[in-house]
This record gives sequence, structure tokens and C-alpha cells, in this order.
Amino acid sequence: MKQIPNYVVALDFIQNRVIKIKLSDEDKQFASSCDDLEELVEALSEVHHFSLVNIQWMALDEYKEDLFGF
Repeated sequence: MKQIPNYVVALDFIQNRVIKIKLSDEDKQFASSCDDLEELVEALSEVHHFSLVNIQWMALDEYKEDLFGF
């Protein structure tokens, strides 16, 4: 994989939750050996115990969050 992200964020439609993962140095080292981002997210799902069924995810270099009405 060419560019290694710093974060992976997933929206889980079944459990109604947002999963935010800041990649550790070990995660980034593993990512460098992956063929694509999907392989990285699959490995992260096993480590962080979430299912890849019915989720949407994105990989980010920089994480920003805006909250309205909370």
C-alpha cells in the first residue's frame, strides 16, 4: 500500500455506532505490508471486534469532527 492513513472511521449500521481508530505504529507497519486498505480494515475489525457486514468506512490522514446539538 502506497499511502498509510492515520485513522480509520467506520459507520456501523447494525449496531448504530461510529468506530474511530487511530492507527498505532504497529498498525501502520502492518498496513505497509497490505495490498490495499480493505486488507487493513479487515485486520482491524478482528482486533477491535467489529463486523465488516453493513458498515461503511473511510481512511483518513487527518481526523476532524463537528458535533451539532449534543
